[in-house]
Amino acid sequence: MKLVTVKLESLDPGHEIVSDVHDSLGRLLLKAPQSMDANMKKVLLSRGVVEVVIQDRRSATRVEDTRAVEEELAALDVRMVLLDNFASGKEFKERVREAVTQYYLRKK
Repeated sequence: MKLVTVKLESLDPGHEIVSDVHDSLGRLLLKAPQSMDANMKKVLLSRGVVEVVIQDRRSATRVEDTRAVEEELAALDVRMVLLDNFASGKEFKERVREAVTQYYLRKK
């Protein structure tokens, strides 16, 4: 399995963090490997940790969970809100949403 960097916010408890985690000043916050629990996630987020390294359990080239995809689609909707004013814009918006979803959730 390969190692991937994922957003801590979208990671569910139970994943094993396989790389040491440091704060912005370089201080060690977490010695790897450790299985993440809800409390650990809360502490790391409060210390400004944005991403962690885990082992990719799937064969896809990206690891994104459903919540991360939903957040991306919500942000995309905000950026494309003006397209709702046009019939062709609505169709285009749906095609973009479909393409983004397929990109993030693709499996090989």
